[in-house]
Amino acid sequence: MDVRYSSLPSPDVIAVRRDLSYQTGRGQGRRISSDALSVYLKGGPRYRLDNQTYDFAAPVAMLVAEGTLDQDLQQGRLDGIFVLFRGRGLLRKADGRKGQVLVSLGKTRLPAPNFKQISATDAHNLAAIIREIADVRDAGTTGRMRRVSLLFQAIAGYCEARSRTGKEGIHREAVRLRQLIEQRAFEDALMADVYRELDLSAAHAGTLFRAAFGVTPVAYRTQLRLRKARELLVSSQLNVGQAALAVGFADALYFSRVFRKAFGATPSSLIYDFGNTRR
Repeated sequence: MDVRYSSLPSPDVIAVRRDLSYQTGRGQGRRISSDALSVYLKGGPRYRLDNQTYDFAAPVAMLVAEGTLDQDLQQGRLDGIFVLFRGRGLLRKADGRKGQVLVSLGKTRLPAPNFKQISATDAHNLAAIIREIADVRDAGTTGRMRRVSLLFQAIAGYCEARSRTGKEGIHREAVRLRQLIEQRAFEDALMADVYRELDLSAAHAGTLFRAAFGVTPVAYRTQLRLRKARELLVSSQLNVGQAALAVGFADALYFSRVFRKAFGATPSSLIYDFGNTRR
């Protein structure tokens, strides 16, 4: 896209907020008073914007212009983050195009959907950018430029993220399975117990989880365990065996082999390297 810098709008970031609430699914029907970009890692089962109702299979993202009717139909526990901003012409409601918003850059108009079901990777990347906006504490010109730059980056990331719909949609069973794995990742439990709770066979669980997230359920749980173990080895006084047990590995030798394969270093070398900062 060939856009002159002088033609770019100059948005203002108003606030970044987390949504870690419990919803009853009763839509409030309120008009959004600013432009907004939001990402939800957990939530559902539906969302309504203006006259469009969307099936909500997290993770999802939304990009809406000021004046959009927001009728939140989510239920249960939510996990989301959103940035509110005054776009100054950056976003416009797309007249005659249901469920779309126009991103305006100079004379360029880029249509984008208000609502997207996106991959877990794209969702976490967008959430990270929004958190980075919140972390900018400088109230001066430099800080404002940094926040605006990150906001443009987040909107570009939203526009480039591929929607997962139809056959590419994340299967609800896969989402439920991922959530249960995350809840029990560090317990000394068999994956068969997790599958049984969701009434899934091991073969079916593996197929649908790999199709949705690109890895097997066991590999995903191992990733969670190893990342937590690395955090403990750097920031706590636990030794290798204790860290292994804390994240669900009963065999310290096996843990060390898997850890080294994943990170290219042994757990004991990590303890040595960060010995002065462990507490």
